[in-house]
Amino acid sequence: MEKNNKRKSSNKRFCINHHNHTLYAYKDHCYEVYRPKNKGLINKVVKAIIADYEIMLSHYSRVLVARIDLHPKSFSPTNEAITQFLEQQVKKLREQYGCKVMYHCAREQETSYREHYHVELMLSGHKIRHAHKLLSLLGIAWSQYSGGHTAQVHNPFCLVYRGNKSSLRPAIYRSSYLAKKHSKERNGTTKGFISNKYPPAPHFEPSNDLMLVAPDITYMKHKKKIDFKNLNENARAAITSKRHPSPHCWFETLAHELQFKECLASRTNELLAKPDNASLYRSRDHAQYDDHSLAAHEPKNGSLKIS
Repeated sequence: MEKNNKRKSSNKRFCINHHNHTLYAYKDHCYEVYRPKNKGLINKVVKAIIADYEIMLSHYSRVLVARIDLHPKSFSPTNEAITQFLEQQVKKLREQYGCKVMYHCAREQETSYREHYHVELMLSGHKIRHAHKLLSLLGIAWSQYSGGHTAQVHNPFCLVYRGNKSSLRPAIYRSSYLAKKHSKERNGTTKGFISNKYPPAPHFEPSNDLMLVAPDITYMKHKKKIDFKNLNENARAAITSKRHPSPHCWFETLAHELQFKECLASRTNELLAKPDNASLYRSRDHAQYDDHSLAAHEPKNGSLKIS
């Protein structure tokens, strides 16, 4: 009976509530960040993580953020091995996707005799929209490199959009977990957080936070919520029936039939042959009033029936 209860609780949908978060002020706005049971967060790490979101969003109006945990085969007193591995993977991913690749890595060790690493990757959301293949290949590369293994985290990726604070809400919360002080005490003089850096885009203005919160997008999001509330019950039901929570990502996804259509439209040869399909993937710069709360989800084999 106890096992069944545990299984049921693990299937509950993730939710940010007043028990597991606290507010963190960054420039002109506040963001929900992870609230540890003890010892709190490292302030400079949280600030650096949010600043990196700004930098990536200055380059790309849509950014994919993916998470994975890496466990080495043996203990290492320094970060030399993990840094070398991450730099190698960043180089490969840059060549594969043709975009900037940023990583965050938290080194932790609690009761185990060896450390483990919480890793987060950020890439252009115009080049990649689903992290399954990316994380699978990363796991294989880590096993070959270190002889260790990986742990796939629940809901391992999300897409964030320039100026859209609601899309950043779960992303920043999950990223802030890497900044917790707990379980970093045994690192000694070895850094508990490492990352690579990029300069912001030339148009980036550091005095404001428009990359994270754009007033026009916020206004339109609120307007759509009000319009939705004003719809009759049947109209609301018709809209919500097309959405369902995904077990793989931090946001809601389209129904499988619509996912399949978008996956077909996103193929390179389709985009070249049919330019009209490109409208499905307009950037925030050209479609800042579109509702991007839904994103394509890579269908699994056998999950769709094609007639």
